Amino acid sequence: MFKKILLSSLCLSTVVFAAEQQKDFEMHGELSYVKTSGNSDTETFATKIEAKKKLELNRLFGKGEFLYGKTDDKENTNKLYLLGRWEKLLSDRLFIFLQGDYLRDKFSGYDYQTTWSAGFGYDIIKTKKHYLKGLAALGWTFEDFKTGGSDDYTTGTIELDYNWQILDNLKFIEEFKYRVNLEDTETYFINSDTGIQVKINSHFSLGVGYRIAYQNNPPSDDIEKTDTTFLTSLIIDY
Repeated sequence: MFKKILLSSLCLSTVVFAAEQQKDFEMHGELSYVKTSGNSDTETFATKIEAKKKLELNRLFGKGEFLYGKTDDKENTNKLYLLGRWEKLLSDRLFIFLQGDYLRDKFSGYDYQTTWSAGFGYDIIKTKKHYLKGLAALGWTFEDFKTGGSDDYTTGTIELDYNWQILDNLKFIEEFKYRVNLEDTETYFINSDTGIQVKINSHFSLGVGYRIAYQNNPPSDDIEKTDTTFLTSLIIDY
């Protein structure tokens, strides 16, 4: 676990250095670690890195998330999520985009899932206090199952990203994503990431977040449909 924390800290430091060198580059990093002992020993570690680069007519966005947990030395969470997106502005608010996602979740019933998609987005609200962006896309998903075999299908995705600057040092965020198998609409996925961030200074904040990952049609009956995670994090923004 110490190696994971050290590696994540080094990654954050590297991206921070890059952000300092480029004024049109933004970085957001989060680091969480909880360990309890007594009647049961639990350990949870999470990290998230987001990077954005804005050009005149293009925007680049990347995200990496890792979540790991165990209880009484038995692993119960092991999740890696990667995302890359290119946005091409057509107007001040309207844009088209290409996106790739990769999810490896050891306890979801899948070895991995990957989705490649294209669509359009719109900056619905752009004010000093409120920012709301909507995205809609069509794509292709490939899944590899823990029990063996695989599947691929056409995918439809809707996403909403919302930021509310409640006070100068207090921010509310919500990321909502719905992805559905267009060939079997009973197979769909809902992800929600809700958080509150309290700024300490110009670069550091403390945050609390609540994540929900729901799959309506798990690949096997022994897989729970809903995973929830509550995290307290140290946040760095550049």
